[in-house]
Amino acid sequence: MKVDVSSAGFALSLILAVSGWFFRWSDKQKFERQQAHLERQQAINKAEAAAEKKVNEERDFNHLLGNQKQISQGITIGFDDVEEKIDGLRELMLRVEAYLIRNQGTNHHE
Repeated sequence: MKVDVSSAGFALSLILAVSGWFFRWSDKQKFERQQAHLERQQAINKAEAAAEKKVNEERDFNHLLGNQKQISQGITIGFDDVEEKIDGLRELMLRVEAYLIRNQGTNHHE
């Protein structure tokens, strides 16, 4: 059996070209799958970061709100203490005034 060299060369070239195309196509498919997986993972990471940021912001806001309530309560308690002291001073001033009025006559004779 005699083999035509040009036909054999053509067949070999065709086989190599098809196998090259197939491996290139296979690599491209693999790369695209990896790329899609990477994009999905990046989207998941971005969503997780956004959710974590939201949770942290809510926690910080609630913490600040709690601090504000505590400050308000402290101010209220402070004002109550000041009012009690002012009432005590008023009462003391009334006693001093009453004492001075009561003893006004006796101080003139001395």
